[in-house]
This record gives sequence, C-alpha cells and structure tokens, in this order.
Amino acid sequence: MRIAFIGAGSIFTPLGLYTIATSEVLRNAEVYLVEIDGERRKFITALAERIKKTFKADFTVIPLESVEGLEGYGVDYAVISVEKERYERWRLDFEIPHKYGIRQVLGENGGLGGLAHTLRVVPLVLEIARKIEDVNRDARVFIYSNPEPRVTYAVLNYTGLKNVYGLCTGYLERKEMLAPLLKADEREISLIAAGLNHFTWIRELRVGGEDAYPRLDGALKKRPDFEPLSQLLYRTYGLFPSPDDNHIGEYLGFAWPLVPEEKKGLRWIERTRKEGEEVRRLLRLFLRGLVPRFAFNRFVKFPDVAMNVVEGLEGMEKLQEAINVPNRGYIDLPEGVIVEVPAEVSPKGVKPLRVELPREALVPLRVQAEIQRLSAEAAAEGNVEKVIKAVLLDPVVHDAEAGLKAMAELLRVHLDALPRFDEGDVEKIEGWMRD
Repeated sequence: MRIAFIGAGSIFTPLGLYTIATSEVLRNAEVYLVEIDGERRKFITALAERIKKTFKADFTVIPLESVEGLEGYGVDYAVISVEKERYERWRLDFEIPHKYGIRQVLGENGGLGGLAHTLRVVPLVLEIARKIEDVNRDARVFIYSNPEPRVTYAVLNYTGLKNVYGLCTGYLERKEMLAPLLKADEREISLIAAGLNHFTWIRELRVGGEDAYPRLDGALKKRPDFEPLSQLLYRTYGLFPSPDDNHIGEYLGFAWPLVPEEKKGLRWIERTRKEGEEVRRLLRLFLRGLVPRFAFNRFVKFPDVAMNVVEGLEGMEKLQEAINVPNRGYIDLPEGVIVEVPAEVSPKGVKPLRVELPREALVPLRVQAEIQRLSAEAAAEGNVEKVIKAVLLDPVVHDAEAGLKAMAELLRVHLDALPRFDEGDVEKIEGWMRD
C-alpha cells in the first residue's frame, strides 16, 4: 500500500500520519512525503518518524522533493494539500473586493476572493494531478486544497484521473460546535447532510442513534446568539445548515450583517493563521518528546478524513459522512457538478448515497453549482469570459461595475500566480462595461 502526501508540510499531514500509525489496516504502508520546501520536508519527516516510534507502527517513511520522485515508487493513494503564499494572498482576496463595497464574508471559497483563489490553485493542482496520472492513472486521489470542489471538478474534467474525491473537515467541525448545545460528546453525534462543500443541509441529526433535532430546537431557543445566519436558514427551510455561519455566508448576498465580526474578514484570517501556528508549536513539542502519547491521543478527536476513506477501501467498511464527488443523481442538482454527500466505502469502492432535499433549499445551491463549473473551467482554460460570467452570477456582487473592477484588480495583483492569464485579460475585464 503506497500513500503519498503531496504538500506534506500542510497541517493535514500530521493527522494523516497519526491515523496511519494507529490503524490496523494502514500501519504497514509505504508513506511518501512530497514537499518542495526543504525545512518543511525535514520537519514532517522527523515528525513522521516520531509518530511511528511513539505508536509502534511499521510504516515506511520516504521524503521526496517533488511529485516526479514518485515515478521510482508508484502510488496507490495520493493526498493533495498544496497552496502558495496562503495568508498573504488570502488577505488580498478579502481586502480588494471590500474596497469596492463587495461585502464577502471570508473571500476564501466563495465570492470574488474565492474566484481569484480558484484561478490560482486549479493550475497548481492540475500540474500535480497530471504527474500522478503519469505514475498511476488508477490511483485514488484526495483533494484538500481549497476551493476544494472547484479544484476537484477541474482535476476530474481536465486530466485522465477518475478516482478523485474532494475532502473537508467541515462536517466534523459542525459536530464540535453542536456538541455543547446537544450536551453530547461530538463523537456520539452522527449526521446525514448534503449539498455543496461548505454549504450543506443536515437531513438527519442523531445522538447515540436518536433523533437530535428536538434537542437542538430546545437548545437554540436559549441561544439566539448562536450562529444567527444558520438559525435564520433553519427557520426558513426546516434543516440546519453546515458547517457554520462564516463558511455558508460566503455564498449568500445577505450574510454579511448576520455573521459576527470575529468570524469574518481579516479577523478570521488572522485567527486561522494563529491556530495553524499553535498546532505547529504543539507538534514541535511532541517532536522533542515534551508532549506524551496520552496527551496526543486526547488532542486528536477524529481520524484524518482521507485515511478514514482509505481504511474503508482497504477492508474496514464504513459510512463516510461527507465526501465530494461528481453528481450522478445524488442530489437534485446538475449532473457532473461536485456535490458533498455521504457514501458507503468498502473494497468495492466509494458508493455515494442519494439525499432528498427540499426544493427551495436547492435554489442557492444551483447558483453556486454554476459558479463552481464556470470558475473551474476558467482557471483550467484561461478563459476570461467565464471569469466575467462567474462574477456577474455571484449573489455577493451587488453592483456589476464594482464587481468587475474588483475582479480586474484581483487578477492584476495575482498575475504572477496565474499562468493562464495576462495583462490583456485584466484590461478586458476593466473594459467589459464599456464594450
């Protein structure tokens, strides 16, 4: 069993390594840590060896400088979690639209910031995916890189890889947020949700197998301050959304005033950066032997999502509560768009399940499904007309001229990271209202 972590310096990799080390199915795997940054590669390699020793696992650790290095080994599973200058560029993705009055909540996966993010990340991941295809076109590929469903769509439609799945921890984070309200351990909570990544509707919510919606109703009456946007959507459509207000708010034009200040914009970006630094600080302490095994076990509440799926494929059959796959009638949305649904996972493969959603709850998802397609295709093809269409479809864009001006500036500041676009494309967006 050959598992490659590409962008191994990512915050996702340590949990993946821990899951491998503590799994009876995976603990003998060959693990390739692909990381172009030398310092990060050295750190994650040392951490992998420490995890291996601490949990008495037998997996093999092989550090690699590039994806091309996999040609000498082969690969069965590849986890992609890559990004360039994440926080510096994310700040621009938020600040520039805001300057033009576009009040997007985060600017990471939706809105104009999410579009700019898509245009940067899709070519980066496509380059990696094509190299994986050269090594093993039948490899199963898991994508963590955001905007994850758009990146997944591009890989499935612009490479020969067919076993490609987008993964996200959002459903686990929703469990953690609901646990205090439901007065339950988050590991007792199960849910069946469906929709688009970062915007799903919880069809079934259970604690210990019992319907937990009545318990949630009672708790929300006492907490009107909890997730105001989610509560509004729940009252309106009858299903509680997931994962939380600021992620859902990226896709709704009325979200900005409903999302608390500390959960949006630059405050959230800075909070996310600091949380990542804190995790790395704890990992450095663990590497030095200053965080004992029992403390590490308490720190990890859930297994890595990608390795959880791999366990299922390798024989530990299970229900994966959220996985992103091309729609084949799983939800009443267009065929082929990337939807997030539960799936049965076994050695036979990944079997997504159909989930019925109310007709009205599907309407905002349909708009975002079309933006997903347009933005992914624009990024892969360098198609500026599709960029413009995506801008003018976006519910967060309240003014066409402001939206196009903001998008033109986003393209200009990110041109060094946009191999499919040039200054002529920027000028075309700037002149679209006149022409």
